[in-house]
Amino acid sequence: MKKINILEMEISTGWGGQEKRTIRLINNLDKKRFNIFYVAQPNSNIVKNKKEIMATLIPLKMRQSYDIKAIYNLCKIVKERKIDIISTHSGKDAWLGAIVGIIMNKKVVRVRHLQTPINSILSYNMSTKVVTVSKQVEKYLKQKGVKKEKLQTIYTGIDTNKFYPQTTDILRNELKLEKETIIIGIVAVLRGAKRHKDLIEAISKIDAKVKLIIVGDGPQLENIQKIIKEKNLQDKVIMLGHREDIDQILPSFDIFVLPSNMEALGTSILEASACAIPCVGSRVGGIPECIIDNKTGFLFENQNVNELKNVLEKLIFDKNLREEFGKNARILIEKTFSVKAMVIQTQNLYEELAK
Repeated sequence: MKKINILEMEISTGWGGQEKRTIRLINNLDKKRFNIFYVAQPNSNIVKNKKEIMATLIPLKMRQSYDIKAIYNLCKIVKERKIDIISTHSGKDAWLGAIVGIIMNKKVVRVRHLQTPINSILSYNMSTKVVTVSKQVEKYLKQKGVKKEKLQTIYTGIDTNKFYPQTTDILRNELKLEKETIIIGIVAVLRGAKRHKDLIEAISKIDAKVKLIIVGDGPQLENIQKIIKEKNLQDKVIMLGHREDIDQILPSFDIFVLPSNMEALGTSILEASACAIPCVGSRVGGIPECIIDNKTGFLFENQNVNELKNVLEKLIFDKNLREEFGKNARILIEKTFSVKAMVIQTQNLYEELAK
C-alpha cells in the first residue's frame, strides 16, 4: 500500500495549543500509512523542539501571505517530496498553502483552531476541506460563507495517558495546603478575554475555605495582581506563573474554572476533565461542547459573577457532586475528546482525499 505524503505548514513561531494539537496529531498518525513533513519558520519553537516531533522538519522562511519566494520553495518541496495533501493552520500559511495547492494541483486541508473573527473566507473556500476544532467554529464559518460541504469538525484530542486522575497531591503538598481546603484552579494565558477578574470577584464573595490557584503568564499580570491586592485576597489567591508541569498539578484541583469571553473549544477544560476534575465554564464558543451542564460541570452566563459564585458554591459544599461530575468528565474525554478519536477521524479524511 502506497503511503500518503502529508505536508504540514505553520507560520506561527509560538508553542501554544494550536501547535501542540498539530504535534499530537502528527506523532500519533499511523507511520505505516503516512509520511509527514513539517514546514515551519527557522526561528520557531517547532524547529527548536524538533526532537519531540515525529516528522521530517523543513525550516523555511514564510514572510507573508503572498511571499513569492516561499511559494516557489513550497512548490519545490511538494514536487520533491511527492506531497499528496497540504495541511495549513494559521492565516498566512493558509493563503500560501492554498496557492501552492492550486499551482501543484494538490488537496489542501485548512484547520481552523480559533474562534476569533475572520476578514475573508477566500482562503477557506480555496481549500479542499476545512477542519474546525468545535461545532461552534464550524457554525461561525458557515455563517460567514464558507461552503458547507467543505466543513468538518474534528475535536482536539487529549492525551489520556498524560492527563489522568491521580491520587498524588503534588500541588497541595507544594503549597502546604490543608486537606479540607478546596482548590479552585484556572490555567490560561493572562489576557483580558479570559476574564480572570470575574473569577477573582466571585471568589471574594464566597465564604468558605478555598484557594484560587491562577496558572499562567501574560499581559494582564499586573492588573490581576492589583485586583487581588485591592480586594485584600492575598491569602485566598495564589499566582503560580507559567508552569511546564500542568499534567502533574491539574489533578490537585478540586474544581477547574474557565470564565472566558471567547473560546474556540477550551482545551484546558478538556485536560482538567481528563483528570476527572469537575469544570465550570462560561456559555460561549466551544465551551458548551466541553462541559455537559449539570453532568460534568456547570455552565454560567458570561460575565455573570453572581451565577459563577452560585455554581462554584454548589461544588465547593458538595464533595459527592464533585466526584460524580469528575467521573462523568473523564468518561466524556475518553469517548469524544481522546487523541485516538482525533487521529482516526483525520486519517479517514486524509485517505478519502488521497483517493
